Amino acid sequence: MSTYSAVKRCLKTFHLAGTPDFYNVYEVNDRDGRENKLNANANFRSQLRFDVKQPSIVLRAKEPEETVFSVKIYAGDLGYLLPPNASDHETVLITTSTTSADAVAAALDKFGCGHLGPEDCYLSTVCTDRVVTERRMSSHELLVALLSQLRHESSRTAQLTRFEIRFTEDSPGSHTVSVFVGNLKENLSQRLYECILLEKLGESCRWDTIDAIYYESGCLVLTYRSSERAERAYELLKDSMLMDKPLTALLLPRIHPRMLPEGVQPLLVFVNLKSGGCQGMDLIVAFRRLLNPFQVFNLDYGGPLPGLYCFRHLSSYKILVCGGDGTVGWVLSCLDIVGQDAACNSPAIAPLPLGTGNDLARVLRWGSGYSSAEDPLAILKDVVTAEEVQLDRWTFVVRPDEEFKDETKLALELQTNASNTNEDNSIMIIMNNYFGIGIDADLSLDFHNARSENPSKFNSR
Repeated sequence: MSTYSAVKRCLKTFHLAGTPDFYNVYEVNDRDGRENKLNANANFRSQLRFDVKQPSIVLRAKEPEETVFSVKIYAGDLGYLLPPNASDHETVLITTSTTSADAVAAALDKFGCGHLGPEDCYLSTVCTDRVVTERRMSSHELLVALLSQLRHESSRTAQLTRFEIRFTEDSPGSHTVSVFVGNLKENLSQRLYECILLEKLGESCRWDTIDAIYYESGCLVLTYRSSERAERAYELLKDSMLMDKPLTALLLPRIHPRMLPEGVQPLLVFVNLKSGGCQGMDLIVAFRRLLNPFQVFNLDYGGPLPGLYCFRHLSSYKILVCGGDGTVGWVLSCLDIVGQDAACNSPAIAPLPLGTGNDLARVLRWGSGYSSAEDPLAILKDVVTAEEVQLDRWTFVVRPDEEFKDETKLALELQTNASNTNEDNSIMIIMNNYFGIGIDADLSLDFHNARSENPSKFNSR
């Protein structure tokens, strides 16, 4: 196989734009970091020097030869000042000496917001990879140098990074910043959660308040008045382990309901990348291009709770769930938790079927399964115009049968006097469309576990 053909496959696998002519390929020596540039027209394996069996390959976008570049600047916070049919971005020409402040001034003029200046706004980089991250640029930072650095570090990150305008008065330092922490042990007391987090963060990164605790899921939201401390806490937590499991940490976006035009219903999108043979990656990239990337949440990072928490102050919104029946049930169960204190406790939910069963989506007439031939924009239009119907849900209460208690358990109850207490050992389960008992449940659980380990092997409908 030629290097050109190998690069072509990589572009498809990692969802990178362009042709192999736009990239350079390097073999990297893991021991000392030396690099061996590969010839695109020669045989791939014959050029390998360091490790023929498991080579480390780096794909880098070529540096453009032009001296003037065009970049897209997205409206960001300017959105509510623009006319309804206005474009959400403008193209700005930059050179090697163009600073962030220069780009803001040029973009404001093109958006028709000449009454504002670089002192009122700043440029922010938003990366829409698996987790959406944002960084404020300094006014003197050079755009071309930043783009060159991103291309050198990661071609995928460079392509998924965009520039957005933010108001200076609404900068991260002027308000609280929320950090979502997940993968903690469920149903601990607040004091124990605080002890665990203090051990990971230390007093220098201690939070100002704990805004919400979701005991059933082992998740909570920390708030900081300092964006610098919030970012340090995020960096510490995302690399931390608890009981041999990595913690989940996310910097959450902030939504201002007062900035929404009257009659507008925002859309919250959840994508399960593991459903239906990992089709979700194409969808998450497409939806983050069509929508504000902060509206689209990857369920691999914290599940539905981070998104529902961010939207809790909106009085009206819709949800698009990209996944199977189990994913829809997951979102509904989290909505039961967050909805108690939310302005909208029962938003309309549209299922986009990616799973292997999709019975719920079939009944609700959303089809038997998503195919890559479908246009993501058409899906969003369907969500807007879809008819709302009621969904029945059932609550099951499971109580242990006293007749089948074994002798050991009875002896323990006698020792602890548990049999004389009024403790209720019932388990409450909410069902959305079906449930299983006995061998049916056992087989379904085995299938679920096998699919979780190898999601790409389970895409048949």
